Amino acid sequence: MKARAPPPRLRPGLVGSVLLAVALAAMLIGGFVIDRAGEAILSARQKDVAESARDYFVAFAHEEGLAPLARALDRRERAEHDEAFRYALFSDDGDLVGGAQLATAAQLPGPGFWTLDLRSGEHVSSWQVLVQPISTGGTLVVFEDLSARAEFRSAIVGASFAALAVALGSVVLAGLWLNRLVYRRAESIAAVSACIVSGDLSARASADPQGDVFDRLGMGMNAMLDRNEELLTGLRTVSDSLAHDLRSPLTRMKGALSRALAADASVSDRLDAIAQAWEEADRALATTSALLDIARAETGVSRDMFERIDLQALVADTVELFAPVIEDAGQDLKVTLPGQPLFLQAHELLVRQALGNLLFNASRYAGEGADVVVSLSEGPGFVEVVVADSGPGIPEVDRGRVQERFVRLDTARTTTGSGLGLAIAAACAKLHRGSLDLQDNGPGLRVVMRIPRGGTDPTPQN
Repeated sequence: MKARAPPPRLRPGLVGSVLLAVALAAMLIGGFVIDRAGEAILSARQKDVAESARDYFVAFAHEEGLAPLARALDRRERAEHDEAFRYALFSDDGDLVGGAQLATAAQLPGPGFWTLDLRSGEHVSSWQVLVQPISTGGTLVVFEDLSARAEFRSAIVGASFAALAVALGSVVLAGLWLNRLVYRRAESIAAVSACIVSGDLSARASADPQGDVFDRLGMGMNAMLDRNEELLTGLRTVSDSLAHDLRSPLTRMKGALSRALAADASVSDRLDAIAQAWEEADRALATTSALLDIARAETGVSRDMFERIDLQALVADTVELFAPVIEDAGQDLKVTLPGQPLFLQAHELLVRQALGNLLFNASRYAGEGADVVVSLSEGPGFVEVVVADSGPGIPEVDRGRVQERFVRLDTARTTTGSGLGLAIAAACAKLHRGSLDLQDNGPGLRVVMRIPRGGTDPTPQN
């Protein structure tokens, strides 16, 4: 495989050099364009002036005659010797009869516009001449000093270059400042990435919700890092808790199998030991399955199993399934459901499992004689499944903690269980972009699982 050349790096010096080169190129091109455009505009304007002067003096000659025109041109020459435009009148014989003595008749070409280099002593200058024969006799010549035009062009180009230099200098400085700003913002995000790579999962980028695109990038990166940290923390918790919680059933399973293999064990003892090992294995498999369900729900993988379900029918079926369990616990079950189907996109098995866990918890911890109330209602854009009981409830300080994996309160440790029931319900709500809220039922516990109807798009999101 051929080695790839390293990509160019965006250094401040390189950016400055590029900006300076672009600025110089822009100045040269801008100066050239301004010079050419100015020359074209000025040439057209001066040509119009020359033609206007020609028309005026020709009309004057027709009305007043050549002699008065010659005297008028002489007076003008004496009064405005330094003007850009000068005028001369020649007779039909080629003699200068009035005006500027810049050229002889022999030096003049035919009628029209021409450019001539005329000598005055040791000085040679360029002139644009307009030769116009007069119908009454003689020839009128309009001279334009091109050096004056060149000086005017130089002044325009110089002023334009100065303006371009100031503007482009400002652009270069602004570009350098912007590059420094972008470089510093990108460096701050890169520093956070370096911290994450080094093992500091708590590092976050500074971000303002009302800021620029880098703030939005930082917020997106922080959200991703929060999610990654949450998943990694959950993975550690699952690993630690799984090792802890599976140790007991596996130890009991090993002890039961040891008794079954004892040489002096009776057939009855061996069967009892095998039955106990079976129960422990079943409990370990149930715990592992519940953890897999939670993991799939929290990562969004289970969204590919979304389908259109009738939540009203699902709640009714689940309540009917758990009604005997609640009755055996000596509790009173009440159900409030809407009279019509309630359709939405959801993960049917997980919703059924979450509701079953809530009902099972109520039957186990609410106590004998408690009331268990199940209701389903629809709000603006969401549905709510509520399971409430009149038992001892859960202290407010523990209501968030009990939704985590393997968390069991002291009052629940006297009974069997894995501490995953509420965790599965919370993961189900999260999968559907909803919420699981534990409230005081006064007395007892009120569990509200809210699922947005517009937020249950079955398309998996990366």
